Amino acid sequence: MSAESIQRAVRAPNVRRAPAATRRHGLLRARALLRGRAALLCAAAAAALAGCGGAGEGRPPQLGVRAGDDEAAAKLGFPAAATRNTVRVGGGDAVADAAAVARVFYPATTSATRPRAVVLIDSRRWQDAVSAAPLAGDPLAAPLLFATGGDIPAVTRDALASLRPLGSDLADDAQAIVVGDGTPAPANLRVRRLRGEDPYAVAAEIDRFAAALRRKPSPRVVIFSGERPEWAMPAAAWAAFSGDAALPVRATTVPAPIRRALARREGDAQIFLLGPESVLPRGLERKLRSFGRVRRVGARARSAVDLAIAFARYRAGGFGWGVVVPGYNLTLANVARPLDAAAAALLATKGVFAPLLLTDRADTLPRALQQYLLSIQPGYEGTPQDSVYNRVWILGDDRAVSIAAQAQLDRLVELVPVQPQAP
Repeated sequence: MSAESIQRAVRAPNVRRAPAATRRHGLLRARALLRGRAALLCAAAAAALAGCGGAGEGRPPQLGVRAGDDEAAAKLGFPAAATRNTVRVGGGDAVADAAAVARVFYPATTSATRPRAVVLIDSRRWQDAVSAAPLAGDPLAAPLLFATGGDIPAVTRDALASLRPLGSDLADDAQAIVVGDGTPAPANLRVRRLRGEDPYAVAAEIDRFAAALRRKPSPRVVIFSGERPEWAMPAAAWAAFSGDAALPVRATTVPAPIRRALARREGDAQIFLLGPESVLPRGLERKLRSFGRVRRVGARARSAVDLAIAFARYRAGGFGWGVVVPGYNLTLANVARPLDAAAAALLATKGVFAPLLLTDRADTLPRALQQYLLSIQPGYEGTPQDSVYNRVWILGDDRAVSIAAQAQLDRLVELVPVQPQAP
């Protein structure tokens, strides 16, 4: 299978709107085999990810496994790399996950499958990974990669060598957008640096740069906690998908660079606070009202898991995913790995368009997450040919999401037959 066909298979879920039968409440959790196209997608995704991440016990899936090979089945990577309804990007850390996702989206076999630019972020600053998420979407469509302190790790160097960014005319032909003062610049690439000494100054500079790319600031702004990473993670996927700015704040103050960024909207900003008052207090909300209308997402969330679900469900005007029926891609990350928000950002663009869900444990799925997935589980009456499907991209190895939890996830999102209701 060619890299182009792999990429088409990975990016092409069935996203037609569910018929009335699939939207009925209380779908049965009966077992049903997916048709061959779902199996093809999983196999293609496993092949595309070969060598990019772990597949249980620290071993990546391998291509070219033969019947006589020792442990042939394990080498193929199933079920650790993929099941019928899940695909795992199995990096041992988020730096590896970001590089793997970049390679899936940009196989770099032709100039058309190479990115114009990449974004390089210091892995010590999770806030920058969320603030830079709009750059993963249009018009730059740049994968987010990581440096580690003053070095560029091997997995990022390998990704850069493979991707060979072309250079973006929107950014003075820069091939790499380097975020922050302390992030090292990759050798032999044309660089545009977005400066800032702290996450708030960097976020404001990213916002200025994104406004220049689009010729105006985004009217909508997601405000996230710059102090509690697990509560910030869901902002990245939406910012990448929508192009809306994602700006961090402190619990009690709006830092000066963020105030300046908001002031550029000239009082017309549509501001969405991400999290309950225990994370972003009411006093902060009052301070933000001078810059525009303020609404809160996840006001009743008791955990970051709850917040991610609330954001996935949320829809107000043109803002929010509104995922309340089947027929979607989703991503899942562990709150212990906030940098996985960068990989989730790219997975929210370019044909996948997946909101980010969270888990706070590796061994099993939180009950709230199970209930949400059941509420959007796809079903069919009669035959399944015209049904819609859900698919989940898992970020991280089995220490982030166990193989048992992956199997549980697979069952919760599978296509099931729906019993017609009696008249």
